[in-house]
Amino acid sequence: YAGDGSVAGPVKTGRKLVWSDEFDGTGLDKAKWNFRRTMYGKDCQYAHDARTVRVEDGCLHMRTLPSPDKGGRCLLSEGITTHDGMAWKYGYLEMRAKVPYRHGAWPSFWMQSTARYRKVDYLAEVDIFEAFSSTNAIAANIHKWGGGKHVMLKGGEGKGARSYRFADPSKLNDEFHVYGFEWNPNEMAFFVDGTCYYSCPIDEIHDFDVKQLPGMGGFHDFMFVIFNNEVFTPGHGWCPDGFELDGAKDLPIDYVIDWIRLWQDPRTEELKLR
Repeated sequence: YAGDGSVAGPVKTGRKLVWSDEFDGTGLDKAKWNFRRTMYGKDCQYAHDARTVRVEDGCLHMRTLPSPDKGGRCLLSEGITTHDGMAWKYGYLEMRAKVPYRHGAWPSFWMQSTARYRKVDYLAEVDIFEAFSSTNAIAANIHKWGGGKHVMLKGGEGKGARSYRFADPSKLNDEFHVYGFEWNPNEMAFFVDGTCYYSCPIDEIHDFDVKQLPGMGGFHDFMFVIFNNEVFTPGHGWCPDGFELDGAKDLPIDYVIDWIRLWQDPRTEELKLR
């Protein structure tokens, strides 16, 4: 199945569309999505009303804007997640979106292992992409968390081989692009508009740090999906120099998601629904 032509090659071969959201309704489908505090800024206010989240014109709109409360910098929603609703293991996941590429913005499309199905002691995290206050680039990141430890595969945060840069960023904030993630028992691969820009083997040799949270077993655990439209503020635990939002000058920040689709081969790949 060639889909809409956005992805070339074998990632959809033999697979079926098993889960999706076209965002064609009048509101967020609560059978598929819930709000969850996946990231946090102590100088941000979180709300889930039409100011920060709405479904309109066939798209999910996430908006970050100045906080109406004194002392607050921004008003935004918590993470929009499939936690407790959908978890998946192996397949091809893709979404089409207008991602905010601008100063202070930290939009993301990512996953974490689902606690109820986890078979290892640590939590595995795959950031399919994050845009780190960039006007033209995203990056994929791979993490492990557990026992007060955090290990991230080197070369991320937009600085290494896991970044993808658009050739012409002049109209990027107004353009839809397709972002994809291939996951099978051997590797994880990351796509933009059908181009694979990074892949990572899932094996015991390709590891982060043999002394901390060893092994890659967590990347064979079921994961749930997350969208965030976070921003860089001093109240976030991580706000690198030069990334910080410049107040209302950089707001509002809009992240518009047209659809999300999961393709799997039911013989070898698994989906768990509520």
